[in-house]
Amino acid sequence: MRRNLILIFCVLLGLSWYTAISEAVNNPKKVQEHLARAAELEAQGIYVDAVAEYEEALSYQPNDVEISLKMAEAQLMAGNSKKFVNICKDAAENNQKDVTAMDRLMNYYTERNDGASAVKYLSEFTEEHPKNENAVSWLVRLKGSYEELFLNYEEPGDIVHNSMVVSREGKYGLADGLGAELLETEYDEVHPYSDDDMALILKDGAYVYIDRDGQTRLVPDASYRSLGMMSSGRTVAAVNGKYGLLDENLQPLTEFAWDELTQISDSVGACAQNGKWALINKNGRPKTEYLYEDVIRDEYGFCAGQKRIFVKENGKFHLVDKKGSAVGDLTFDDAHIFPEEGYAAVCEEGKWGFIDAKGNLVIEYQYEDARSFSHGFAAVRTGGKWGYIDENNNQIVEPKFDEATSISEVGSAAVKQGEWMLIQLELFR
Repeated sequence: MRRNLILIFCVLLGLSWYTAISEAVNNPKKVQEHLARAAELEAQGIYVDAVAEYEEALSYQPNDVEISLKMAEAQLMAGNSKKFVNICKDAAENNQKDVTAMDRLMNYYTERNDGASAVKYLSEFTEEHPKNENAVSWLVRLKGSYEELFLNYEEPGDIVHNSMVVSREGKYGLADGLGAELLETEYDEVHPYSDDDMALILKDGAYVYIDRDGQTRLVPDASYRSLGMMSSGRTVAAVNGKYGLLDENLQPLTEFAWDELTQISDSVGACAQNGKWALINKNGRPKTEYLYEDVIRDEYGFCAGQKRIFVKENGKFHLVDKKGSAVGDLTFDDAHIFPEEGYAAVCEEGKWGFIDAKGNLVIEYQYEDARSFSHGFAAVRTGGKWGYIDENNNQIVEPKFDEATSISEVGSAAVKQGEWMLIQLELFR
């Protein structure tokens, strides 16, 4: 009995081997039959049935990238772009040594000017597969593709809250991040819109705050000078050469007692008396003693971002939080204020690099000049020309501009190459 069972087992095993060998021999023939039939169907425009033939072929050779892409193209011809994309993604994921699926998908996105979808997918893909050189190369390439936009102004500034100070023949106005006029160039002084959606203008010696519809919303007392952007319900003003804070109704919140005063952001600012600086809260109350020789500010008078401030002691800048506590132990010769998110530009011995909000040096000192990161990119100067990098220090836009401003929330920036123009990164479009 036992001998019979062994004999039966051997016969079944032999049959299974024979079947496997027979299928292995016949598989190529069956695959070619399905592929030929699919080609015939495609020639007749019957793409749905062609897809079914490709699926049959893949049942024999499931990891065949060429067949997968043929099926993807048939899906695309049938109007199923979502299925085309998913097939390409699966093929790229499962066959990472073969670049054809990734290349076809990226070409599909670029042909349709859909850089945003490409970059989103590549960012997720490279986060999971950081050693995939082809994907990394595509990501760097597509992040830096941009369109040039005409800019009919002489001296544009940084784009802040989708508004940019522009000038023409000595007068100032506002344009949005794509260069469209928001406010005619007829004012003596203009500040961009703040997070309170108000812009400060000066005309014929009088300051006025207007909203995005151009309507007057606040009229400061005529005695106030050196007013700033209204931000978080606070702004700076000067009376008789001394500075104080105003509230959201332009009523005095503090005495006008300081020699210098920054704007309030992140509920913190800085004030100076007798050559020394201290940190204050949004109501003007002191948070530190007058300890500092200087405080880094931007062109609109802000000093804080991500609750971080650069202060100067003993001839060097270092980073503190809004309570004045030291953050990290690095010191710097110069710096730019922290952005709302991302890294801040810092300078040591004539070279610029970047630190994070914990005070760590994340990009080495290597650039001739730099701006802090904005919306994932930073303007840097090398070889006398400005370009843009991402937070991994990849050169996204080659250095070729004489001047360059920060990237805005709509992916645009004012750059100068002989004349001023706007560029907009494709992934933001």
